[in-house]
Amino acid sequence: MRAVVTSKRPCKLERGELRRVPQDRALRGIVGYHVCCPRCGFVTAVLNGDGGLVISESANEEVSFSSQARCVYCSVLIRLDGNEFTLEEDDRVRNVNYR
Repeated sequence: MRAVVTSKRPCKLERGELRRVPQDRALRGIVGYHVCCPRCGFVTAVLNGDGGLVISESANEEVSFSSQARCVYCSVLIRLDGNEFTLEEDDRVRNVNYR
């Protein structure tokens, strides 16, 4: 699934969208991203440096994570490489059903 970088507020994000945590790039660099889980739709903050995760951005605004992030709600593992999501399930993933 292709990730969409947007400037929407985190509470307005839809599945597969992400938003950069706002800050002064010159002073702080990348702090993190709010990522709306493509599986459950819950917004998780993914922080640069948390657990050794490194977030990189290319000149054409493609975002990549050096390792997987875990959705706070459904616990699926989210990999982001060049704005392409890859989801992986392990034994910690919760079965979430919406009716």
